[in-house]
Amino acid sequence: MEEKILKEIFERVNRGEKAGLVTVTETSGSTPRKAGTIMGIFKDSIVGTIGGGNIEYKLINLTREMLDTDEICREFSYNLTTDDKLRMNCGGNMKGVVKIFSPSPKLLICGAGHIGQKIFNISKNLSFNTKIIDDREELKKDCPELTLGDFEDILKNEVITGETYIVIATRGHLLDEKVLNLVKNRGAKYIGIIGSRRKITALKENLGEWSDNIYAPIGLKISDGTPEEIAIEILAEILKIKNNGELVHRSIMNL
Repeated sequence: MEEKILKEIFERVNRGEKAGLVTVTETSGSTPRKAGTIMGIFKDSIVGTIGGGNIEYKLINLTREMLDTDEICREFSYNLTTDDKLRMNCGGNMKGVVKIFSPSPKLLICGAGHIGQKIFNISKNLSFNTKIIDDREELKKDCPELTLGDFEDILKNEVITGETYIVIATRGHLLDEKVLNLVKNRGAKYIGIIGSRRKITALKENLGEWSDNIYAPIGLKISDGTPEEIAIEILAEILKIKNNGELVHRSIMNL
């Protein structure tokens, strides 16, 4: 059962969902389950049990409340003799911890040209689960981690959540527009498009609507125009949005 619980948590987080793990860490006297018992709790289901009754009911509700917040860990302690709210007369004590697992922010790079590859390589050192896709087989040599295939086939099956950041940098503006139409209404936190102001103006006219999560032209204006620095200015913009950052210079004069 433990393997099943942990596997379900892993699979849920890998699909972009949050998951809760309840672990009993200490017991004394008579309790429904003993130390080491675990239970997986999700918004729509549970896997496993810590013994049922009101204590399990309370912990399910607590965990689901935590799933809706930024709280990641909380200890619990119940006296199963004196806690009238539980109305359980087991006669023992139970302690444990609730741990929330959240998916890493996903960086989805659509296009494995020079800039796409630079973004991918730099992002390996950041807290992103990064994926780079393209339909050009010859790019696999320079980018072995490339997910190769048709953009539409890949993107229609891609999990996109409020923690997904998308960079569109394909080989041409028509393909950029196609990719944008495939991802624009699926809840991504950020969609950035590489291109000149002329290209972006034409794209806006063709699109007919432009939501607040679309950034174009992409990136902060800080690079010298080389692929390496363009990649950094794009990632800087993404980090600013991800971390609710500010464009201010840290100076001792401002402390």
